[in-house]
Amino acid sequence: MAERPLKYYMALILAMFFWGGSWVSAKVLVAMAPPLTIGFFRFLIASLLFVVLMAIRGPSPLKLFTKERAKILFLVGLTGVFGYGVLFLTGMQFTTAAQGSIIAGFNPATVSLFARVIHKERLSRRWQYAGFALAFTGIIFVVGIQAFIDFRLDYLIGNAIILCAMMTWGLYSSIGKEAMKTMSSLEVTAAGVFVGCILFGLSAATEQFWILPVMSNPVFWLNAAYLGAFVTFIGFLFYFEAIRQLGATKTGGFINLVPVFGTSLSFLILSETIYWTFALGLLLVIVGILIINYPNRNSWVNTPISEER
Repeated sequence: MAERPLKYYMALILAMFFWGGSWVSAKVLVAMAPPLTIGFFRFLIASLLFVVLMAIRGPSPLKLFTKERAKILFLVGLTGVFGYGVLFLTGMQFTTAAQGSIIAGFNPATVSLFARVIHKERLSRRWQYAGFALAFTGIIFVVGIQAFIDFRLDYLIGNAIILCAMMTWGLYSSIGKEAMKTMSSLEVTAAGVFVGCILFGLSAATEQFWILPVMSNPVFWLNAAYLGAFVTFIGFLFYFEAIRQLGATKTGGFINLVPVFGTSLSFLILSETIYWTFALGLLLVIVGILIINYPNRNSWVNTPISEER
């Protein structure tokens, strides 16, 4: 088997850095504005960038939503953009950036779970499934054990919501892979962002964002631009192109870098406290995900059961 180009790995690492920083940026934003407003401007900025890119490279955004594509592209936008975005921003109103980013480390497990159910992908060795239990144990340390040591109801609520967001992301990854059977990663990502932007825009109208004082705050716009341009536009493109090249399960393995970057940046930028339970939980999550993504000597991409025999 030819070795995969280094550029896909480097792009994934850069995307994970951006996504790690998104927890810090989101924590700053939810203290300034309601979640639906944040989501709307994040994806509005991303949508404008996709329109520019597609005007240069094609195809036209108007040609994306054909009758055959409309349903699956709506599901992409509903799950991975609107659904995940609402849960992500709502959860960040209650918990910390460090705790949220550690829970994000469970993402590869949810990606693998939905890839197994929807695409019939399976891990090459049965013992690798122990990684799911180990990673989930790590989440328990962050969500549950810490709650007994230093109980904060708001943290518990926020962490539970973030965990739901991770499940939504796992579903999104598999729906996106299905969509890419007939479309490019650019088309799928852009269409999902367009759908999400519309859904967020309709929802944000209930918050009357146009009269909010934060509309004149440069800190709000800098962070919204970061989420829109770097986290969404660049990060989503890199992520889906990697899924196409490496497979959903193997690409998901790189997400274990998100809690590493997220906790580091939350400590450096927000001066958040990192408890021993967080460190142990992070270690268990990373080890569990590494087990799930133990290199397969035959292929980097997990194939359907019928093709793997």
